[in-house]
Amino acid sequence: MKIISTILVCILLSSFVSAQSIETKNASLYAEQMPEFPGGQDSLISFLARNIQYPEKAKTDLLEGKVIAKFIVNTNGNVSDATILYDIGGGCGDEVLRVIKLMPKWNAGKQDGRTVAVYYNLPVSFYLDDKEPVKK
Repeated sequence: MKIISTILVCILLSSFVSAQSIETKNASLYAEQMPEFPGGQDSLISFLARNIQYPEKAKTDLLEGKVIAKFIVNTNGNVSDATILYDIGGGCGDEVLRVIKLMPKWNAGKQDGRTVAVYYNLPVSFYLDDKEPVKK
């Protein structure tokens, strides 16, 4: 039986009480205006849903859960330094990194009216519609 997979995407936005940016390795953890995917959050979710493919190993092993990636949106809107903070295995983390590399330029974050590099955390949830393992 074919497994039908659904990828649910959740976006976590960092929020801090202070309006000042916290600098780490030339990138802020927060900015007054956080970076935004072109077209907003709904467009980001659509982009991820169109491009992420459930890895076969993860399907076979019935792996589900959340992969959390972290990357920098630079002052020019390019995405760089993508890493996986939490992975469920089965190739899911590698798949999220692959798709992050496909992302178009973002709208850069701003602090005090100037563009700044900002870290962005992106959780991607992997869930199977059908829990029957793939037969090889």
